[in-house]
Amino acid sequence: MVMAERYGIPSTKLISLMTSWQVPFRNVQKGDRLLIMTDDAMDPMVWQSAMAALHERAAEVTLALYPRRTYHCGDPSAMAVSAAKEADVVVALTTTALNSGTPGLRAIRAEGGGSGRTPIWLMEETTVEILTEGGGRATLEDLKQICDLQRRIGEVYDQGKKIHVTSPAGSDLVADISGMPAGHFADRWSKPPFERNPKTGKLGGGTWPFGEIHIEPVPGTANGKIVWDTTSHFPSGLWRDPVTLTIKNGKVVAIDGRAEAAQVRWYLETYGDENSWLVGGEIAVGTNHRCWPPMGLMRNDKKSFGAMHFGIGHGADRGKVNSKLRLEGIARDVTFVVDDDKVVCENGKFKV
Repeated sequence: MVMAERYGIPSTKLISLMTSWQVPFRNVQKGDRLLIMTDDAMDPMVWQSAMAALHERAAEVTLALYPRRTYHCGDPSAMAVSAAKEADVVVALTTTALNSGTPGLRAIRAEGGGSGRTPIWLMEETTVEILTEGGGRATLEDLKQICDLQRRIGEVYDQGKKIHVTSPAGSDLVADISGMPAGHFADRWSKPPFERNPKTGKLGGGTWPFGEIHIEPVPGTANGKIVWDTTSHFPSGLWRDPVTLTIKNGKVVAIDGRAEAAQVRWYLETYGDENSWLVGGEIAVGTNHRCWPPMGLMRNDKKSFGAMHFGIGHGADRGKVNSKLRLEGIARDVTFVVDDDKVVCENGKFKV
């Protein structure tokens, strides 16, 4: 980051970027149809290098570039959604986060592709530095380590009924995590991203950088406080002051802090709906040891080892909280305890 701030990013960085795409694009084959979805605020070297890497693998790749959305989780342009229906995979290289709770993205996932369900490879808000110097430089061996850690965490979640989340900044929240199918978390999170389905041959989903395991609380059961002490999707950048969310029976009832708290409230009131204040979202911990410590970049900080991103609004797992907006923020050095006696991580250090 210091190099980029001092000198900018030279065009020769394309050389390193081409290397960065080798792991996430490893299973792309000749004839696969991929749509790169991006916006006019994204660094062109990011999507150009991705197109080049996919072209090198003889994939059929198309670019959908449209004006940056006004807010995170805003739907892509209607023409981009239409194009996605013809794709096997959508590669999201936008500067705003995408949320499958919105109509356009639900249409992409449900209607496109040969299997009737189109995966969206979530790589929003990524940067050249993240891809070449941070979590995006993960190797296949790194993926194995991450998957093994996530499997161990998932096994604890699969046996648990309650989670207690704390952090040095003041987070203190409990929630019910029961009710998922047997073995759900260990099975889901032990798999590497972007694999092909052995039965259908279709490409599966994933995120890049890879490395998080999340759970969605049972709606209405989360109580306590979460302190976002680093950043959020909005306002972006490294925060000066933390933001405290007070949560009662699965709903945010107060947002306290200074300037950043006022901006979070404005954002939710301006672009959200009533369900955007609910705790659907996710309670997630980062598992990518290649990512930098939290520094005000969501794409990095979400995956950062031992940091939590906590989301309100639309939830992906249980399908019971659907909202116009999902907002996620970062808490560092979290402690997760399941059923009062199983410590998943303590002050950001994993114990499983």
